Amino acid sequence: MPEWLAGNVIEFDDGDRKIVTVGGREVVVFRWGDQYHAYENECLHMGGPVGEGLILGKVEAVLGENKELLREEFSDKEIHLVCPWHGWEYDIETGACAGDRRRKLRRYETLEREGHLYVLG
Repeated sequence: MPEWLAGNVIEFDDGDRKIVTVGGREVVVFRWGDQYHAYENECLHMGGPVGEGLILGKVEAVLGENKELLREEFSDKEIHLVCPWHGWEYDIETGACAGDRRRKLRRYETLEREGHLYVLG
């Protein structure tokens, strides 16, 4: 399987991202915690540059005893990538669309070797 150099691992601090070309396609590469994730840089909605969007926790409702909404909070367990065009959200670990988990961004495998990070195509 072909490999494309995404950069040196020291270039990626936690939360950093980089857009690289893999086989003629734009791919966004993220470091989140100690994991690397790579997805095609194209939102499933209208083709926007999803990799350029905000990274934030999933919005979760906090309900009271009678199921009334008390407040909303950002999750620290499920992190989303938000497309800058229309706000479609994707789980950063799986690429699954928050609105329909059956739909996912195209995922690429990554490989860390000898201080370099590669995207497999």
